[in-house]
Amino acid sequence: MISRSRCAALRESVWPSGKPVSQMERKIFWASFAVLGLAADLFLPFWWAIGATIPIVIFSWWLAYRSNWF
Repeated sequence: MISRSRCAALRESVWPSGKPVSQMERKIFWASFAVLGLAADLFLPFWWAIGATIPIVIFSWWLAYRSNWF
């Protein structure tokens, strides 16, 4: 079982640079990953969809954490 202080520490995680990771960044990452992953699963053949997972993860990470859109 995870203690309350451990849960608080997980919610308040920090990048190595010292920048806090917000809940919104996490939500944007997982939402974009889910949408793009489902689109790849629906429109691409199986092995292409599996291969597209790595670029989807990279793009989702860039969109949520590196771009200044949000």
